[in-house]
Amino acid sequence: MKALPTLLLISFLCLGCNQESPSGSSLQDSSPAASIVDNATSHIQKRDYHAALSDMEAAVKLAPQNTEYQFLYCMLKERTGEPSNEAKACYAEVVENLASDPGLPCENNMNCVIAELMAESDLAETHMQQFLSLPAAEPESEMRRYVLEGFDRNAYLRTILP
Repeated sequence: MKALPTLLLISFLCLGCNQESPSGSSLQDSSPAASIVDNATSHIQKRDYHAALSDMEAAVKLAPQNTEYQFLYCMLKERTGEPSNEAKACYAEVVENLASDPGLPCENNMNCVIAELMAESDLAETHMQQFLSLPAAEPESEMRRYVLEGFDRNAYLRTILP
């Protein structure tokens, strides 16, 4: 039961990525990078974050355009003790990549907003409020508020990677 909130947040994060990313960047593909990510996921379940980080570094090298891989890589870097300023720079790169899609501005993309919050960007709070004001079905709206309102980057990181 303890793992349920983590599973829900990871699933929501991945679902949001899949809906908001080009089809070629899904975590659910069959590329060599996806196999490496599967290994990383196994390491994460065992809380072997250093091994997961190594796998994600390899996956990002194989699929550098995949923002889902990049985001998880940043989280693992921070969780394994990467200096805060370097981790925030990593998240800022994810934001830059996500925001480069002219069809989906950052303030309309939950993953971009979360990456901004993790990077502690100047626009994070503004984009979060804009995102929360977007129309959504009640269950999705509740999940958005649960994840974003009162966002604490350390608590979020420890929830995703306990």
